[in-house]
Amino acid sequence: MIVKPFAPSSLTLGLQALVRRLHPSHPQFTTLQQELKNKEAGDFAEHYILKELEKLPQLSNCHIFHNVMLPTVLPMQIDILVITSSGIIILEIKNIRGTVHFKNDPRQLIRTVDTGEIQVFTHPEIQLEQYIQAMHQFLNEHDIVIPIYGAIVFPFNNVEILREGEGLPIVMGRELPMYLHRLIVKNKGIATTEITNIILSQLQHKKPYPLCRYYQIDPNALQRGVFCENCGRFGMGKLKRTWFCQSCQHQSTDAHVQALKDYYMLVGETITNRDCREFLKIDSEYIAKRLLQKSLQTWRNAGKYTKYNLSGLFESPIGVPKSPVKQNKSPIAADLSPIPPSKSPIEVHESPINQ
Repeated sequence: MIVKPFAPSSLTLGLQALVRRLHPSHPQFTTLQQELKNKEAGDFAEHYILKELEKLPQLSNCHIFHNVMLPTVLPMQIDILVITSSGIIILEIKNIRGTVHFKNDPRQLIRTVDTGEIQVFTHPEIQLEQYIQAMHQFLNEHDIVIPIYGAIVFPFNNVEILREGEGLPIVMGRELPMYLHRLIVKNKGIATTEITNIILSQLQHKKPYPLCRYYQIDPNALQRGVFCENCGRFGMGKLKRTWFCQSCQHQSTDAHVQALKDYYMLVGETITNRDCREFLKIDSEYIAKRLLQKSLQTWRNAGKYTKYNLSGLFESPIGVPKSPVKQNKSPIAADLSPIPPSKSPIEVHESPINQ
């Protein structure tokens, strides 16, 4: 059962807005465009694995989370967390193409691409071991002691893996059902619902916004205006009841909402009427006020200096259930279905570690 479903990461959404509003001639555009590609590839792989896990009957009594951050001493951001009656399983998903070499001394992940270029990354085992230790500490604070397993998962067969010595399991996408089955059949009678609800109550949602500050970009470098999703251009005009694109004749009643979200992700959490008019490229103070009051639930009234809180556009973290999970007493099915290969894997290029 999917408890916390897939949602694009906050950084992915922010980078999409930033790349969309930066001019291609900006000195950071190419770097940010590549970083966005990396994030989208990672999200694609995590979403793919989640969809395949949801199909497996033997996981019907298990609780599955995407993108888990908890208040722990060690930093934690788990790609996929599976709570079973045998223990907790942490999956670290890697969507990397080429030849990857897992070195042990020192622990590094070395990637060789088709061109012969060599790139060096942090060893995924280091991350995974940190997450396992952090999860043990988190559960110990709630007087829970259970087995915690971890695996590095490569969803697609577009990678050749070389490994020195032993370590935590490295699992290909097609092997994942068998790997999970071997752990689940060890049923230890663990109360999965209790653990699930503890995790739900402690979930954290950190955002790197505003990205202009995060990447040290002058907000004045951003393209202004309301973006047309139909033709991909800025400059939709405000008519009485709708937004109208002169380039493609597309109309939308709420195109300004994405523009306000962009402002939140890139510039700041609050916005004034003047800031709104400048960012959306509208002249009327009255129209701006009406749009802001209609779109947002809360604002601090101070006349022309009123600041509207844009966080209201994001009512709650995407994919987070609003109520505790109820106990499901149905038995775990024994059927096992393999994960089919992906027909359209996305390539990912990570940034090498500074040597």
